[in-house]
Amino acid sequence: MQNYQDVYGDKWQEINKCFACGRNNPIGLKLDIKHKDDICYTTFTPKTEHSGWLNVMHGGLLSTIMDEVMAHWLWGRGIPAMTVEMTTRYLKPVPIGEPIVVTARLQLDRGRMATLEADVTLADGTQVARAVAKYIKTERGLQIESGRSVTDTEAKPEE
Repeated sequence: MQNYQDVYGDKWQEINKCFACGRNNPIGLKLDIKHKDDICYTTFTPKTEHSGWLNVMHGGLLSTIMDEVMAHWLWGRGIPAMTVEMTTRYLKPVPIGEPIVVTARLQLDRGRMATLEADVTLADGTQVARAVAKYIKTERGLQIESGRSVTDTEAKPEE
């Protein structure tokens, strides 16, 4: 199974500033995402700085984690991809300090598009959220350089 380090080689440590999984992002979540058979998963325990409402995890962060685990399902199999659409359903609040398990699996693979699903459960097995997302498969190494946008296709004129 190919991983980011295989794709980017020695540059891996300096470029991995991902908010969700990057070890080099000082304010990031630093998720440890694992693969087992046909699933990808992580565990996370929200702290007070991850709050939305008092003692409840922020829904946007929960959505971020689901997106990240689904994307890792693809990236961990050597398929670089970017999210194009995601639908999230929040079923119950996630209490601060209570560990969650986020699991992702492939739902459908159609050429350049892949659809994945994610489930979030509390330690007792209670499902608290789920999501379905579509990802477009990209060329290996497609990254946006600092200060550029994806639409910058022409060389910039020299001043």
